Amino acid sequence: MKKKSSSKPISSDNANVSNPRDGQCQKARDSELFTNLFINSPIGIYIVQDGRFRLVNPEFQRISGYIEQELLRMSPKEIVYPEDWEEVKKNAIQMLKGERSSPYVFRAVGKDGDLRWIIETVSSICFEGKRAALGYFMDTTEHERAKEALQIQRSEEKFNKAFRSSPEWFVITTLEDGFYLDVNDAFLHTTGYNREEVLGKTSKELGIWADPSQRDEITRILKKKGVVRNMEVKFRMKSGEIRHVLWSAEVIDYAGEKCILAVTRDITPLKQAEEERLQREKLQVLLETAGATCHELNQPLQFIYYILDELEDKHPDDQLIKNLRKQCDRIKEITRKMDNITTYEATDYVKGSKIIDLSKACKWPP
Repeated sequence: MKKKSSSKPISSDNANVSNPRDGQCQKARDSELFTNLFINSPIGIYIVQDGRFRLVNPEFQRISGYIEQELLRMSPKEIVYPEDWEEVKKNAIQMLKGERSSPYVFRAVGKDGDLRWIIETVSSICFEGKRAALGYFMDTTEHERAKEALQIQRSEEKFNKAFRSSPEWFVITTLEDGFYLDVNDAFLHTTGYNREEVLGKTSKELGIWADPSQRDEITRILKKKGVVRNMEVKFRMKSGEIRHVLWSAEVIDYAGEKCILAVTRDITPLKQAEEERLQREKLQVLLETAGATCHELNQPLQFIYYILDELEDKHPDDQLIKNLRKQCDRIKEITRKMDNITTYEATDYVKGSKIIDLSKACKWPP
């Protein structure tokens, strides 16, 4: 059972995303969205600022074994296995600087003293007006234990138990052709296939890989290095849905043949949360730019209208003046649309570029 978090959730204020025109309604919607993402996420989420945890969600508390009040008095170093700390710190700094994109793996020490294997990603954010780090913290202990069981040749019974009962997708395929020799229940449950539909078929026949060329490239790597760790790929479910996953595999001898033991972790919720965060950041930039543009255009536009009024009084039938007024009215309508933007909506432009679609991005008419 997940612990309830009494920390204030990440809000639209913290993320610095708000719509000046919508006021409190928009703020309430943003707050509800962030609260749901933060509390209900199947992935541990935390914020570190000034060397201390500032926010921790229930899943992070469950994985670490600490309650919220304990974690908020701790630093990340206190939950990382001492021998792994320097490597964790180096990887985190590289990711925060944009020099690394792939998740990194390390051992964490739970409150009960047990070691947990963790896959982690971090990104730089602004929290309550100051620089902070947003982290995603995923427990991969079952994967590491299953791998260790195979590497040190533990009993077949123990390996099969880890293989069958793991909540992550475990599959064994032939190295050359990708024929499925065995899959666990987690794979079947998530992909929507039954065992008879999978065994004896290749991954390409089922269309599991959204980009089949990725499987060919990974096979070349496995033949050369024997192992692949945390490759971010897209898998297609039986329903046609595309899900983002982290894929790890190594070459093993199975039934006298070179095969692949692969484990897959679904990170679709993580990718969706990241995409939503980027959309909010884009919206904030758009709102600030639109507000500044409207302010700068309105003053000279009002002066032009003043001159047009005087010209029309003197030349009421002048068609050129009337046409000029129509163009000014168009500019005024554009600024009104810009001033009522509520979402980030883009449309294709020239040479593959994109521009803001004002008709979709604003509430029009207001």
